[in-house]
Amino acid sequence: MPQALGIFRTFLTALLSAGVVVLSSCGDDSSSNGGEEPITSSESRTLDVDESNHTLTWTTQDSRDLCIHDNGSYTWETVNLGESTESARYEFHGDTLVLYSLAFVNGKQETYGHMYTGGEAGKVYGTWKDIFCEFDPQEKKTYCASGDIFATRTITLSKGKMTVDTEYDFERYAAQKSGNLVQSQLTGDILRALNGTSELYIPGAFVDDSARFQSLIREYKITTSSQTKNSIQFKMNGGSYSIKYNEAEESLAKDGSGRLNRVVKLALSTTKAECNLDYERTFMEKSLCKKENGNFLDVAKEKDAKGNTIEYALAYLIDNQEEFEKCIKSITPASNGGDAGYDGELN
Repeated sequence: MPQALGIFRTFLTALLSAGVVVLSSCGDDSSSNGGEEPITSSESRTLDVDESNHTLTWTTQDSRDLCIHDNGSYTWETVNLGESTESARYEFHGDTLVLYSLAFVNGKQETYGHMYTGGEAGKVYGTWKDIFCEFDPQEKKTYCASGDIFATRTITLSKGKMTVDTEYDFERYAAQKSGNLVQSQLTGDILRALNGTSELYIPGAFVDDSARFQSLIREYKITTSSQTKNSIQFKMNGGSYSIKYNEAEESLAKDGSGRLNRVVKLALSTTKAECNLDYERTFMEKSLCKKENGNFLDVAKEKDAKGNTIEYALAYLIDNQEEFEKCIKSITPASNGGDAGYDGELN
């Protein structure tokens, strides 16, 4: 099984990302958990249970608050996007409930079963906790998600109703972050870009990559004159450079989707010029849904319950990554163009 649940395939196996907090602040090397309270989301679905055939069928009414775009104007509206129906076969392994999705992916029916505990053995009705593990019925093996899970999810099954509750743990997520932006994956990408490879991964600003950072220091024969968690001054390939993170923040989108908002602002300076990365992606909130933000709204399309195509703003987006990469090329003769940069989207 690929990397122990690296990707769950249906609602039953949708691993929701954890909430996050401010990791670094401008002009300060301190990290903060922000004192955020856990965010919870709750969704209800109609449920039909066939106990003789051990199957569940649930129907989701998809009604969402969206920032509707119409002739240059933006309005916050509740839109009915119709309904969807999913089914699963269930069985019990002792006191563990295993749900096998009846969906087909690429013409093949799913075979792994998603596992839940906490209910009463042999009785499907009750409250079951998602343990983020899957069961392979052919090999009789259990595979669990690797690493920490920063969300708690339960499903409650009752006559005619399924309720899904999710809670995101901000503080525990923040505790896993080093807050050392200079030794992050993004910094390593910038060093590689200065050496000729221009592929940048913006969410990498929040990924500790100290091992690769130290490896690049040795490989590129970099000498540092000063270094903190947010900034570094160094010499490389005969040039003098400085990198300073002015802001780096992650937060959980307020729509309960588990997607992450991100802000990354940094300056790469040399004696020749200064290259500034300015990236901000905030998934849509009512306060952002206004005409004056029109130039920064990422517009998508969707069909409503009546089949009409609607345009809506998915996120507030500022992204000068392409300009930043071009600037890097202009200040280092080592750059050879490399690959196209990553667009910074993770969810």
